[in-house]
Amino acid sequence: MSRARTPSFVCEIQLKVTPASERVLLVRLDCARLVYNACLGESLKRLEKLRALKAYQAARRMPKGTKNSPVAKARNSAFRVAHEQEGFREYDLHAYAKQFGQAWLGEHLDSLTIQKLATRAFFAVQQYAFGKKGKPRFKGKGWFDSVEGKTNTSGILWRENTVKWLGLELSALINPKDEVIAHGLACPVKFVRIVRRKLNGRNRFYAQLVCEGKPYRKTQHPLGNGAVGLDIGPSTIAVVSKQGATLERFCDELKPQHKAIRKLQRKLNRQRRANNPANFNPDGTCKRGKRHWHDSQRYIETRRHLAELQRKQAAYRKSLHGRMINRIVAQGDIFKLEKLSYRAFQKRFGKSVNFRGPGAFVNHLKRKAGNAGGEIVEFATGSTRLSQICLCGGLEKKPLSQRWHVCGCGVGPVQRDLFSAWLARFVEDERLDAGRAQAAWPGEDERLQAASSRIQPAMGQGQPKPNLARRVPSQSRSPAQSGFGVSEAHHGKFFAMMRELADQPEPPAF
Repeated sequence: MSRARTPSFVCEIQLKVTPASERVLLVRLDCARLVYNACLGESLKRLEKLRALKAYQAARRMPKGTKNSPVAKARNSAFRVAHEQEGFREYDLHAYAKQFGQAWLGEHLDSLTIQKLATRAFFAVQQYAFGKKGKPRFKGKGWFDSVEGKTNTSGILWRENTVKWLGLELSALINPKDEVIAHGLACPVKFVRIVRRKLNGRNRFYAQLVCEGKPYRKTQHPLGNGAVGLDIGPSTIAVVSKQGATLERFCDELKPQHKAIRKLQRKLNRQRRANNPANFNPDGTCKRGKRHWHDSQRYIETRRHLAELQRKQAAYRKSLHGRMINRIVAQGDIFKLEKLSYRAFQKRFGKSVNFRGPGAFVNHLKRKAGNAGGEIVEFATGSTRLSQICLCGGLEKKPLSQRWHVCGCGVGPVQRDLFSAWLARFVEDERLDAGRAQAAWPGEDERLQAASSRIQPAMGQGQPKPNLARRVPSQSRSPAQSGFGVSEAHHGKFFAMMRELADQPEPPAF
């Protein structure tokens, strides 16, 4: 069966589940976990055999060529033959999973659901084979939280505001005044997904209706007009459009819970060591090999408390992302930003990225702007270099601590992130249109400085001005803690210009 190419969206509705129905659902989710793990293990075995195949190794040595060229088509054809020879295809895995429907698992899962589980496992291994994601992991007991069908004609069905699945009927809790739910129910349903979420240690089940069409668009969040430049960092975002310019922190209202999470994690570690002393060596390290772990009720309660704390934090962060995106979408319909590696952000700014979630924000922005009819333009950082370039064409690689852009041509001082976001509006075809940017610059420096002056102090600290006068460090401080300390001999005209600006009111640094 070919996949539908029509646009789709998800309408999520909570289900009314009795204790008896919950027991049935938990058994079926565990059966789905067993099928998924079996298909995942088989896919990994076939991938290992495929990589050892001589035909596959010969295909890898073939030149890649350009897209749709005869060289690329020949290489793809060689890969296709190797995959077919080793059975590393989606429908080959469907044939492997057919045996589970004929065994006792077929009493709990229908054939289409089993096929979808096989597809899910195959795609996870395929992403790993292409190097896009890491090696997929097997699901432990209680870790499998969703199962879905392939169509709305067999298997998991949506009929008359009720989910029907192999004799199990789950009615939906629908608010008749909710316009979003009403729009989803009015659209054709492609297939149904059942999702389990744990709220404060209790299971909540939801039906996700994958509907055909466009999602509901709220009237209070209209789409603007014009180009919007964005500069996204690990914890901040700069937005510049014709309507205004802003520089703010991601999720500034979200309170950090690092200390509380760390305390709970250390408590879990102490409880686990106390409950399982035989699983640890005398030096405190964990023993190798297969081990049996005993979880006490207090350990389970602490784990539940930690999961609930992290769930609330993630939900509030997602809500704050949505509010910020609504404000951005109202400023324009073309959103231009640099194509960044958020994995690199995780390596360099792990704690901040985990707390603020810039990668999740960008994905949310792409989805919401695309559904509203907007356009997302991502350009390479190497060809534009917005954080280094000036309107005069000069390039200066700034250290991360230098948050202000000042050039001898007269541009600046202007906040670095705001200036990059302003330049992003004039990027066309992976290149900065310097002529348009120079023509539009008069008067923009005042607007950007006004935006930077509204920045709130970070973490309760003051806002130092970009004053580069040499300071003499005290004996109790290290040179890195004593301020900027930049020598006049190394800066020449730049230092003289900044000294002339010392008497003028300057915007605070962020």
